[in-house]
Amino acid sequence: MSYDIIPNKKTACTNQFPGGLSFFFEQVGGYGEHAEVEQVSRILKIDLSIFQDIDYNYEDSSDVERHWHNIDTIANVIDSFISKISSNPYYYTHVKHNPNRAKQLDEEEKLMHLIDTAQLNSRLEQLRNQPLYYYPPDLGFLSNRRLSKDLSTLKTILNCFKKDGVTKVRFEYS
Repeated sequence: MSYDIIPNKKTACTNQFPGGLSFFFEQVGGYGEHAEVEQVSRILKIDLSIFQDIDYNYEDSSDVERHWHNIDTIANVIDSFISKISSNPYYYTHVKHNPNRAKQLDEEEKLMHLIDTAQLNSRLEQLRNQPLYYYPPDLGFLSNRRLSKDLSTLKTILNCFKKDGVTKVRFEYS
């Protein structure tokens, strides 16, 4: 699964949403307030919800229409995000990660084979009550500065779109 950026008109520009940034916005491995994107949003005091606007009914053209965003609005959010990262280069040290996430997921998978539902529920509860359980693993995306690189790539895509007369974009998850 990955993000796609859809321009409101045909363009020769690439619309390949940066892979790492897609993974970051997908919130894989962390949930809700524990996801990296949510933590970074809080730490840097920036609203990134515009990138979460991907949930709509593709078959209902009026619903899809409501999810187009002005390209300048998206560009401003990206510029602000890049600026906040530059001003706070060690922001990522405040993001909580789960160093045991892979082990916990393996354990959870093994538990799913238990026939005794009471034992299954009890063991799942114990597992899920472990510290940092709901936090994602640290894959180095933030500390290796790949977030900044991917934001710059996305900004380049938007600049190309603007040169081709694109005025709005929307995000899809496919």
